Amino acid sequence: MASITSLGAGSGIFSSDLVDQLLNAERKPTEVRLDQRQQRTESKISAYGAIRSALEALRSPMEALSSAEGLKAFTANTSNEDVTGVSIDASSASKGSYSLNVTSLAQSQSLASGSFADRDSTTVGSGTLSLTVGGNTTDITVDSSNNTLEGLAAAINDANAGVTAGVVDTGSGFRLVMTSEESGLDNAVQVSVTDDDGNNSDTSGLSQFVFDGTTSNLEETVAAKNAELEVNGIAISRSSNSVEGVIDGVTFDLKSTGTSTITVNQDADAVAGRVQDFVDKFNALQDVIEKVSGYNAESGRAAVLTGDSAIRSVQGELRRMLTTIPSGLEDSPVRMMADVGISTNPSTGKLEFDQDVFKEQLAENPDAVTALFAEKDGVEGVADRTLEVVSGFLANDGVLATRTDGLNGDLENIQEQRADLERRIQSLEERLVSQFSAADSLISRLNSTGDYVSQQLAAIAPQRNQQS
Repeated sequence: MASITSLGAGSGIFSSDLVDQLLNAERKPTEVRLDQRQQRTESKISAYGAIRSALEALRSPMEALSSAEGLKAFTANTSNEDVTGVSIDASSASKGSYSLNVTSLAQSQSLASGSFADRDSTTVGSGTLSLTVGGNTTDITVDSSNNTLEGLAAAINDANAGVTAGVVDTGSGFRLVMTSEESGLDNAVQVSVTDDDGNNSDTSGLSQFVFDGTTSNLEETVAAKNAELEVNGIAISRSSNSVEGVIDGVTFDLKSTGTSTITVNQDADAVAGRVQDFVDKFNALQDVIEKVSGYNAESGRAAVLTGDSAIRSVQGELRRMLTTIPSGLEDSPVRMMADVGISTNPSTGKLEFDQDVFKEQLAENPDAVTALFAEKDGVEGVADRTLEVVSGFLANDGVLATRTDGLNGDLENIQEQRADLERRIQSLEERLVSQFSAADSLISRLNSTGDYVSQQLAAIAPQRNQQS
């Protein structure tokens, strides 16, 4: 609002302060109403946001429990960690005990050349060096750019042939050492050459690096070996010391020869912990719902979303999911959540979880517990159906998004009404200034006329006195 400084100069009545008071009196009721509407709307948006966040948090444990793997958790122990370690994949592991007897560890083959006087100036021949590992052959060209031990080692390392190479200083000369990158018999290295001197098997030129099963001009310093072990008396051979695929979901990490017993047990505490996480997140959601939609009977005060149908829908759907018996479980020893120790406190609406009951049912009826939560034989469990309900509420076209979008539209409308109010106040200000200025001018003219009349009367008065 522009500052008005000239009003009242002629009359002393119509001042800028009076204009401000009139404008504020016009603005205040609408402004207070819009402020209250905006505050209520923003509070509702915040409340819906809190509900959304609590539902997002609930979705994570539901996802964990909606698959059969989520109802599985296993621990594996080894009786001799010096012989083998063990790791498991919970999605495919199962309970069991396995006796291991490791008789040989897998090894990577190493080959060494004869001794050379120098590593980077003595020539080693030229031609083509062919490395065969695991059935794959890689050809390496050896010429004047790389026909030293250092050059040959670099060329082998750059070839990605499944072989690493280096030069070893023995103290009495230098030797090229090649090592297979992978262990096991299948990854043994064969070296053949096409020697520019015309002889591919003698001990001069590039032929001195031949190791092809017939000619062995390289020394095998470490032989390729498979890991050899017995699992419950059954002989197993693998190219790696990380042995997987023998027992579903179990990997043995072989460290030395010897015996060990591997025990795989279901970890009921871990599964119960996942269910506890669901219970905690569900109860946290109830706390949020109570905060934003509850009613305080003592104070008579309602929360911002008290009576909101969307919130009632969220609560009703979730409670229905938790109390419905999934199809096919009517005759099961585990039919509903209460059977696994999950009950509802009627006074608070929150869930209570007896982990001992859950772990007992998991041990006695693992398939039934899994079917209660997760999909089995095409039938959705409680977690599946609850996850669908939660995802529906959180969807872009779900009830929470729809309500929030509507409230954001209300905020835009409030801002438009504020703009309209300011335009109306500005127009009123201009009208008041115009009217007050005209009145002020009129009063100023009247005052001037009054002064003139007073002066004329004052001038006439002495004349009358003289005549009399």
